[in-house]
Formats: sequence, C-alpha cells, structure tokens
Amino acid sequence: MPILAELYVATRTRNTANADTENLPVLVVKRGPDIVFTKPLFGGDFRTARGAGAVWRFDVREVNLDSADLSVQLWASGDDAWSPEHVIAWGVAGNRIGDERVIPLAAFLDLASPVTPAGSGVWISGHMDKGERILFVPSVDRGRDATRARRLIVISATEAYGGMFPAAAGPGGNLEETGTVGPLTLQGGGAGRLFLSYTLPATPQGDLGHGAAAFYVVDLAAPFSRSDLEGGAFTLTIGSEDWWKPDYFAVFGVDTVNAGPRALIPFVAASAFELRQMSSDPSEGWHSVVLPTAKVLPQRPIRPDVDIDDVEGVLAARIPHAEDQQPIPERRMEPGANSET
Repeated sequence: MPILAELYVATRTRNTANADTENLPVLVVKRGPDIVFTKPLFGGDFRTARGAGAVWRFDVREVNLDSADLSVQLWASGDDAWSPEHVIAWGVAGNRIGDERVIPLAAFLDLASPVTPAGSGVWISGHMDKGERILFVPSVDRGRDATRARRLIVISATEAYGGMFPAAAGPGGNLEETGTVGPLTLQGGGAGRLFLSYTLPATPQGDLGHGAAAFYVVDLAAPFSRSDLEGGAFTLTIGSEDWWKPDYFAVFGVDTVNAGPRALIPFVAASAFELRQMSSDPSEGWHSVVLPTAKVLPQRPIRPDVDIDDVEGVLAARIPHAEDQQPIPERRMEPGANSET
C-alpha cells in the first residue's frame, strides 16, 4: 500500500452543555497492537468548543507510514470530558501537487443526534466517571467507483487556519477580512446532469469566518457515485461581495443514511494550492470555481466467489479491528460542570 505524506482528522463537537473540552484529545494510529503514529490534536480549545467543527493536518513524510491496515483512535488527554458528534480521518499519498491519492481511513458519524439527551452519547475523558478513555474510530474503505453516496460530508477551513497552507490564489487584501457570511453554494454534476446543489448553512460553527473550520453533513435526494461524476465536477459559487480565502476544502460521500459508514468516498480534497480566493466582486476574487476531483487508488478487483449483485456492499464493508469491537462508550454520570476533577 502507498506511503502517506499527510494525515487529516476532522471532527464536530456536539452543540450541547459541557460537550466542549479544554483537553484536546491525542491522535493514535495503530497497526495491530503497535502504535505507528501519535500526536496531540493542536490549535487551541476553540477547535473543540461547543458545536465547533475542526480539521487537523499532520505531515507524516518522515514517519514512513504505510496506509495498509491502520486503525484510528482518539485518546483523552485530561479529565475534562469531550463529546464529539462526528469524527473522520483520511490520508494523502504522494508528494506532487495534483497527483496525490486520497485514502479514507476511519469514520464515526452520528455519535449523537438532535434528540440525544445531553448526558448520553459518547464522551471521552481521563476521569473514569466522566467517559471512556479511548474513542475507537471504525475503519472504512473508499468503496468502488460505483458505490453511491447517500449523504455528503463537507469540510472547510478558512485562512488563516493553523496547520494548513495559506496559498489560495487571489488578489489578496486585509488578512482579517478573509472570511465570508456567504452564501456559498456547492454544486456537482456529470454527463449532462446536475445531481447536487447545496448552499452551506449558517450553524453554531465558525462556518466560513476568518480562521474558522466547519464540518457539514447533508442527506442526498438522489444518491450518486464517483462514476456518475465522470465528465463533470464539483463547483463553488459565492453570492456576496466580501471575499473568502479557503485554506482547505473537502467533499466526501458516505454510503449510509445514518451511523456507519462502511465507505468514505472521496470527491474533493483540495489544499490552498488548488483553490482560489472567491468573491462576487471581480476585483476581489473569482465568483465561481471548479474544484479538482480527488484522485484515489485503483478499485479492488471483484473476486469470482462474490455475488455481483452485492459487490458494492461487500467491498465497501470494512474489516474490523479487534479494538473496534468494543462497546460504544456511554457517559457514566449526569452532566455537570465541564472542568477537571
């Protein structure tokens, strides 16, 4: 399997009392029982604030990290409990811009829903009465080219966002004005048809604001696949005169309508080098841009003993690690003050 050059983790914290934490978790990547990479999540506790979306980029070029058979975990770093809503992780192999391959690693969606009681859901903490010490993030595959996405995940980071490359092309301007209130619309189409038009909503996250990240999940009226994207692309269109300078933008599909998924389908995973400063004012940036389609590893061959009618589900299904078989952690106490004990 390819050697990873970069490793990404994106999360969204629940928008409920005490879900935030000052003790950012530690990323632990294992192969079997061995830890092959570990680093604390960084950037300040605004990234794990209540309702916040966040994305982290790790340069792993010097680690010689093979992408095969990796499992992803988040370990508590202190007693202050944290309750995530969504967690995904992916890697990038290759060192030449435009020739990288996006490799999905792990995903855990819907750890809580809008109707989940505040004290329920998943909590991680170094204090045994507040939560579990480790969150095991189930491994995923990219699926096949024909694996259809039933939901989309959209990840964005706006300059200046720590850990990213601030290099989106554009006329520049006052660094403090790099964000926008939008609207920003994501569209996707292929072979003469439009299959997606999604305006990024206003949420409790920082959304598209200066130095902010966001994590959106949206259901699809009509599922589509990477094969459906052939001959087309995803685009972004901005509807305001203020200017937006992205540091990172990614679009993934998931093959389940709730929980899971089995497959994390890369559609877009663009760093600032592949993005442009945007504005509806042509002196400030581009009104609309075409996003580069993510490149992926070749799909796995179909084995002769696999039922062709079920091949999408069979090959998208993950091979679970032993750690993934642990029960989903539940909080063991009623929500209280979100502070170290």
